Amino acid sequence: MILRTIILSVAKNKYLHVFLGVMTIYAGFSEISGTLVEDFSSWNFKGAHGVMFIGVLHLLHSLSEFIEAADYLKESID
Repeated sequence: MILRTIILSVAKNKYLHVFLGVMTIYAGFSEISGTLVEDFSSWNFKGAHGVMFIGVLHLLHSLSEFIEAADYLKESID
């Protein structure tokens, strides 16, 4: 039961998800920072481009949870 509680608390932690999204974007960008323009102009996509894309999607999803929580908070105040 304790392990289940730990897993659920980590899975529902919004701040951790924002951090993971930012770090994934940073990891992808650090790999392709020198060749970003050349890669897109020649359509030469690498795994780091996919990592960056997944990081952006993860960050947007976690930020949408913050916006949804703010909406719920606003509705409860009104």
